[in-house]
Amino acid sequence: MTRRKALRHKARGTRGMTLIEIMVVIAIMGMMATLITVFFVRQQDQAKVDGTLIQMHNIEEALDAYKIRAGSYPSTEEGLQVLVTGGVMKEKPQDMWDADFQYVRHSQRSYSLKSFGADGVSGGEGFDADLSLEN
Repeated sequence: MTRRKALRHKARGTRGMTLIEIMVVIAIMGMMATLITVFFVRQQDQAKVDGTLIQMHNIEEALDAYKIRAGSYPSTEEGLQVLVTGGVMKEKPQDMWDADFQYVRHSQRSYSLKSFGADGVSGGEGFDADLSLEN
């Protein structure tokens, strides 16, 4: 056989993929894409929770610095905005869902700081749970 005839003979013997095989491959790829998406969305939600907790600890340090300057924590009415006007922070802090933190001063020495989580409403479970810091 000449080389040309051998290539033709080989090409006739190869078989392409059937429609069912292509559909199976597409279904498997779809399932993998779904699993990967769910994993990354969950990781992104956890990162927002972790970032909010870090931000709350930064606010705690800023409130302690304010207390050293002013002698007590800001009043509930002054809120966290006084940290900006007092030069302790550059901008008013927000949680990772772009919502304001809830600040309440209980006494000159204690306060609570709260984020309502992903849903922005008090209560909830999982990523919607409230995050709070008591001092």
